[in-house]
Amino acid sequence: MYKDAQKDGGFERGVEAGLEVILASPNFLFVREIDPPRSAPGSVRRITDIELATRLSLFLWSSIPDEELLNTAERGQLSKPDVLKAQVARMLNDPRAQALTENFAGQWLHLRRLPAQNPDKVAFPDFDMRLRKAMQTETEMFFAHIVRENRSVLDFLDADYTFVNERLADHYGIPGIHGTTFRRVKLDPALHRGGLLGQASILT
Repeated sequence: MYKDAQKDGGFERGVEAGLEVILASPNFLFVREIDPPRSAPGSVRRITDIELATRLSLFLWSSIPDEELLNTAERGQLSKPDVLKAQVARMLNDPRAQALTENFAGQWLHLRRLPAQNPDKVAFPDFDMRLRKAMQTETEMFFAHIVRENRSVLDFLDADYTFVNERLADHYGIPGIHGTTFRRVKLDPALHRGGLLGQASILT
């Protein structure tokens, strides 16, 4: 019977159907937080440490909790302010935190639309792919720096610094920058507007 099923594709179709059910299940597609039994409709409850770990990991890493975060949550320690602060700092210093910049900042600041933007060729005759990429990198590094260093949220509006390489510095008229490596530079307030509103990726 097993061989007959293989011949006419029944076995393969059974596996395929099973995978379709799994992949379409809300339990697979979404993170579900189930209220305790007999909870009153509309009632408010404190999330568990496991739920907190899941939310934190999905937000900062766009991934599931690692072993350390999960173990901390299972011990009921994650919701303690000092422990939570330490775990957030650890996670932000992890390379996986790049997902926060790519996903959150990418959506918030519309960086994902940048490849489709085509500035006026007359106004910007020197615009090219290298400049487009440098513009995006500037904003990503700026965002990541503010988050990682726990800077004031006001830096997004009026920071007197940014990150540039030679190609982007030429575009801004900032002298003395050479090479492709990005570095932090202090802005002259008389010549350059600070914060996000002075960055080419936002203004394009």
